Amino acid sequence: MDSATRIKVLGRLAQSSTPAADEAIGRACEQAFSNLAEGNEYEALEFSIEVLAAVGFRRSKEAVAVIDSFIRSVGDRRIVHSGEYGNLAETLSKYRNAFTLMSKGIEVLSGLRYLETPAIVDTLLWASTHAEESVRKEATSALSDLAKYNLSVYYGQGTESGRGIGATPQLLVIDTLEKKSDEELKTYFRGVLTLLEGLLSTSMESARWSSTAVTLSRAATPADGGVLSVRQRSIALLKKLYGLFETKSQKLSIIRALNAAARTQNMGTVDGAYADMISANAQEVLAFFARIVKDEDLQIVQKLEHDSYWIHYHSPSENVRSAALEVKTVIDANEEYAIYKTLVGFEGVFGDWSKSKRDESFALGSQDSRVKAARVIASRITDEGFDVWRRRILAFAKTESNDMATFPVFYEFLAEVAGSYPAFALDLLLKDADQLSKFLIPILRGLWDSEKRDELLSLIQRWVQEARPEETDFLYACSKLFLSTKHVDVGLLGQLLDKATELKDAFVLRQVASVAIARSATDEVRGELKALFLRALSHLTELKDANWVREIWFREETKDIVAELSPEERREVLKNLHFLPQIDYQAEDVLAVIAEREPLDVVEFLCARLYEPDEYAAALAEKEGLEYEELPFQFHTLQDPLSRAPQVVAQKVLDCYRKDSSLFEFRGAKLLQAIFPQFSETYQGALVRLIREGGDTELEFVAGVLRAYNGETFTHPVARELIKRLPSGSPLVTEVEIALQSTGVVSGEYGMAEAYERKRLEVLDWLQDPDDRIRTFAIKYISELEAMRDSERARAEESNTLRKFNYGEE
Repeated sequence: MDSATRIKVLGRLAQSSTPAADEAIGRACEQAFSNLAEGNEYEALEFSIEVLAAVGFRRSKEAVAVIDSFIRSVGDRRIVHSGEYGNLAETLSKYRNAFTLMSKGIEVLSGLRYLETPAIVDTLLWASTHAEESVRKEATSALSDLAKYNLSVYYGQGTESGRGIGATPQLLVIDTLEKKSDEELKTYFRGVLTLLEGLLSTSMESARWSSTAVTLSRAATPADGGVLSVRQRSIALLKKLYGLFETKSQKLSIIRALNAAARTQNMGTVDGAYADMISANAQEVLAFFARIVKDEDLQIVQKLEHDSYWIHYHSPSENVRSAALEVKTVIDANEEYAIYKTLVGFEGVFGDWSKSKRDESFALGSQDSRVKAARVIASRITDEGFDVWRRRILAFAKTESNDMATFPVFYEFLAEVAGSYPAFALDLLLKDADQLSKFLIPILRGLWDSEKRDELLSLIQRWVQEARPEETDFLYACSKLFLSTKHVDVGLLGQLLDKATELKDAFVLRQVASVAIARSATDEVRGELKALFLRALSHLTELKDANWVREIWFREETKDIVAELSPEERREVLKNLHFLPQIDYQAEDVLAVIAEREPLDVVEFLCARLYEPDEYAAALAEKEGLEYEELPFQFHTLQDPLSRAPQVVAQKVLDCYRKDSSLFEFRGAKLLQAIFPQFSETYQGALVRLIREGGDTELEFVAGVLRAYNGETFTHPVARELIKRLPSGSPLVTEVEIALQSTGVVSGEYGMAEAYERKRLEVLDWLQDPDDRIRTFAIKYISELEAMRDSERARAEESNTLRKFNYGEE
């Protein structure tokens, strides 16, 4: 009996309470327990986990304990694969290893979560901090599922007893969390926060399956005693957590969870008890916000203002709205925050909270008005003195964000300050450049056009001389400066290029290339900038880095400068782009410009990616969590210029086929399908010419091309020409038949049967073809289609009957 069948049998036995079933389940569990405790063969461990997934609920306490021990210890074992895999075992280990076994074990625990809740919480919290990302993600997902309310579990809908267990699982979760020490809460912070967010969910869902459909249900979380207790205790624990942390990111995460506790899902009419519950929670949260907002970091104050406003906006309760206005009163008294909100306030609220909901003045102040206000502030900084503003600028610069688009007004403000007070700005760079590393560009820009340019130039040259590997933020900022200055200092840009080359810093090299292209419209230095671009490109090729294209693809200057390059220079561009992990739409835009002029060069480039992929690029893509892809699934802009040269394209791919015909369907044929998703008249003519004038190699080539398509009717003329050339009994006839049978994606129970019938109808006229070979082929092909159609229809009906049986519908 194979493993899959054994699991099905055990699943059936698990539904029985007879002594024989108990004995069989006991033996299976003991074997699984023993193997998980000491085994190291992947397949055997995987089967043991599957056993517990099927029957573990019959011995849940032991099963959870064994899986917990297994998850914590399997990483220290040397996992081996069954001998049947031979030389593939090492490759398999990349995808089937201790981490995948841990994830499978977590899935089993998730299935047992309502039986042994406290123990499973402990295991999942530990796993949520694991070094392996896949394990962390699986554990976090399981924690979320454990904490959330489920309609079927709560009310017993769809269960045999029809009785639910209410909020019992959630009460057990909060009990377990409240027993954790402060140190444990800090260690497992992300997992704890995931649980608390689930416990505070204001909706519950469930899914019910039948043989033909899945029904998703959703309802508001009821305001009964258990839920009320869970929510109150969860809010209290979040408030406790807030006091345990100092970092902004963790505090902001806790504020987000508290904000969710004060908001309700929009699910139509809700009862009074539910509204009272949300109102009470919101008032408690807002009272906490009012208490902490006075002394908090300005970025946190901004978040508290933002969340308080939206609670006020959405709540129908006057008590909640009053509580939100109390938070606003405290914030409005903070004069420092008023300045921060204007200069940085990407989440700040600028309007009158008391106005109608139809009024949009609550939104972020328009950027234009904030820029004007920032200029006024900049003109008055001497009122408070430069020392005050130095401290203020450095404090504002500590705002945490992964998106520099967060700071457009602050950028303009810093540029305005640098232009108006160049001595102060230069002093900032001399003393505080490290703290302002994210905001050097606007300061440099303001100074560059001031009377302090010479002193700034000396400082930049000193930075260039002192730059060290891994410490090139200043070089990057100095390069990017010239994207927005009135004039480009080509000499300084060249020095930055030379230093980046010396340090082998692709990041700065890409920026120099970007500036050279972006400013190439400047006629007086166009030639020098083009030379800089080509130098930067050459060094990037040496470093096997082609990511410059992603930084400047959208600029019209990119297409202009590539179009102006000589054929040899364009080949240098292609040589660099060979290192791209994927040909995305950014790279396509550049390739399309070259293809308009040298289609053969681009086809050779694409063939090189298919037949000679760069191992370094593939390894780098894997390291960065990307997938190396020789070709995209389909082209966007590159298809048009290449499809206008079908003879050139087909001949080059044929040349590659002659050298290496292996995996042609996934390489050369795939390329042709991407360039010619349908057969144009000229492309069809090129293939027909190969059939009529070529030998065996050309016939095999065309048959391989047909295999890349889904048997669409536009391929039929070429297929018929090929059949005419092939002697009866040729293996290529079978290749053509397979190509024509290909269906692509189908849907529905009878999708395959319907596809085969459609294909039968498409070739009925072949029976009347004057060519004997085509008629002979059509008779056999149609007969096979009819047999497959009938077989697929019978299989679908059998599958439907079996599925109904499994769901107890028959």
